[in-house]
Amino acid sequence: MILTFYNKIIIISFCMIMLFFFNSCTPQFSTSFLSSITETPPTEKLGNVCSDKSNYIPDPNYLSHTPDRVVKVNFHFIQNSQGEANFNEKEGIECVDRVLSAANGNLWYNQKMLLPKGNDTPVIPARYKYELTPDPNDPDDDGIYFHQDDDFYYLINRGKDRNNYNQDVFKKYGIQKNEVLNIFVQDHHLDSLKSETYKDSMTGIAFKTWVKCGMWYSAENEVVIVDGVETYPKRWLAHKQMNHEIGHVFSLGHTWAGNDGCEDTPNHSNCWERTTSPPCNEYSNNIMDYNPLRNAFTPCQIGRVHYTLTNRDIKRNLLKRTWCAINQKPIVIKKDFQWNSCKDLESHIVVESGNTLTIRCRVSLPKDAKIEVLPGAKLIIDGGRLHNDCGEQWQGIEIHKMGRNEGQVQLMNGGVIENTVHPIDIKRIVQKP
Repeated sequence: MILTFYNKIIIISFCMIMLFFFNSCTPQFSTSFLSSITETPPTEKLGNVCSDKSNYIPDPNYLSHTPDRVVKVNFHFIQNSQGEANFNEKEGIECVDRVLSAANGNLWYNQKMLLPKGNDTPVIPARYKYELTPDPNDPDDDGIYFHQDDDFYYLINRGKDRNNYNQDVFKKYGIQKNEVLNIFVQDHHLDSLKSETYKDSMTGIAFKTWVKCGMWYSAENEVVIVDGVETYPKRWLAHKQMNHEIGHVFSLGHTWAGNDGCEDTPNHSNCWERTTSPPCNEYSNNIMDYNPLRNAFTPCQIGRVHYTLTNRDIKRNLLKRTWCAINQKPIVIKKDFQWNSCKDLESHIVVESGNTLTIRCRVSLPKDAKIEVLPGAKLIIDGGRLHNDCGEQWQGIEIHKMGRNEGQVQLMNGGVIENTVHPIDIKRIVQKP
């Protein structure tokens, strides 16, 4: 019994010594929010990288860095005073469901460019979509409206009676103007259809925050008999026209003339259909061309759209403000990144050990979000601005420390940190004249 007792004493003593030794030698882990920072001496700037539209092209390997944009839309079907010459209410609601689904599908499943032949233009997701948006002040509103008006039910794009540029229909019937992208669906004038010289074709036009889309009703009801069977070959054109016109709203131009600001959209002859001989033996499938496919966006075009949606307030107001709350998993920085574009994020940011995140533009963090800088990681705010775009506060920058190894934060070139729950005292360097 005595030996057993002493053995226990020895074992307990040994464990206590090892526990003391382990705790004294193992680095202690701690976290704290950044409370003050001194701006480092200025360095040479890279120029106005935040205005370079190519920096807004989503990285297909890191799509979380470019959250999906949600464009708010509503629809207006204009009939004549007898309720004719366009979809009735049942047909219109079905049309909206069909068109929205197909249009979002085209944006989600972006296709490879047909031009130039043999091209290696990358195929990346558009990263935006449409959402039907009723008036929140009207509990009975569904975002789909029907108007009977002999002055506005038709759309004409040529001749003395052309009205495609006329904006009176928006002034009279627009709902949630400049907050929701209004889509007006008009059709042919009934008298025009009686003329043998009238060209029955689809047309549309875009304005700053709304569009006119024409001839959906006629196109969807055009019957072609194939082998004794009724077919409706134009029913799939409406959503392509809508994507095209909304592309104009978001700063995209026609590609065939070669002046749309994108090197990856080549000049071409703007042929509607393929032929066996030049110049239409090859034709485009780009959404911003006139062609029956219209299923491809180039990286440059997508970058231009995201630049517009991020930096142009009049267009930005058409977006659902998904970036005001945490909606996504944290963005984990596992390699060195330089963010040279403005961003509206929906998540926390975690910079992992051994990696550096450099922010040179405006980045909005959602309410209660934080940036975690792990031991051995670095966050550089190089002229960038961290803030909350929704009148709320985000938590701030949390520094992780393991022993003497801790996360580093560097502020330079007039970088700004705003709207944090945990205040950060920024000590600026005063330049001598």
